[in-house]
Amino acid sequence: MSDVAAAPSQSGTVRFLRRFRRQTLSLWALGFLIVLTLLAVFAPWVAPYDPLQQDLDHVLEGPSADHWFGTDELGRDVLSRVLFASRVSLLAAVQAVLIALAIGVPPGLVAGMWGGWVDALIMRATDALMSFPPLILAVAIIAVLGPSLTNAMIAVGVLLSPTFLRLMRATTLSVAQETYVEAAQSIGCTRGWIIRKHVLPNVVSPLFVQISVFAGVAMLAEAGLSFLGLGTQPPESSWGAMVGRGFRYIAHAPSLIVFPGLAIAVTVLALYVLGDGLRDSLGRETRQES
Repeated sequence: MSDVAAAPSQSGTVRFLRRFRRQTLSLWALGFLIVLTLLAVFAPWVAPYDPLQQDLDHVLEGPSADHWFGTDELGRDVLSRVLFASRVSLLAAVQAVLIALAIGVPPGLVAGMWGGWVDALIMRATDALMSFPPLILAVAIIAVLGPSLTNAMIAVGVLLSPTFLRLMRATTLSVAQETYVEAAQSIGCTRGWIIRKHVLPNVVSPLFVQISVFAGVAMLAEAGLSFLGLGTQPPESSWGAMVGRGFRYIAHAPSLIVFPGLAIAVTVLALYVLGDGLRDSLGRETRQES
């Protein structure tokens, strides 16, 4: 029995890999993200200089053989700072997505499975949260908690959670109407068992796609909040914070915003392209596995 049960799962994985291999742009995007993650992890060994090392004799210099991305207003190597800032930006995106998942997924499952007044109450609360202007709500949360990277990501996670909630609710409602779920209910299976065995395996595909896309959204949000001084605080730095500080010297050293800005743009684009590839490659194999 175990061999028979494992066959559909294996074939589903094989079908996904076969489809994903045909997504050339998504493969390049995945490769870029893997390389970026490795550079972030090994930044202390890859960066040519200490990101906090100052050289006041060489401030606001353009790209050169010694400093490929130039230097900032304190003579610090911009390439080294971009590499170390990638750690903060990637961590911020992960934090925001995890917080959004923790806030949005459980209520979405409950709303979809229980329905009735429970569904109505959860959705009205969600509508109330979404009625606030996102930037004002984020600033308000940070004002209460204090400016820091973690608090900024809590604010971003709260802003992203309604979309995850709605996705989980819609997918759960769709699965709950399937014949095999009705059969499970008719023989006395509990809602918790149905969620584990039938609902969760079927929401994995759209959830992975949404996570990939929203990681890019979270990175943009972190960059915007750090640009305003509400996110990463000195001496820690992120790409958004580098753009914010470099904006003051845009006339003298445009490289201060060009390179961290390009890092943000290319990374977000890679996350979006990866999300598109996952959406096109992930089908209904998980449902067949159930």
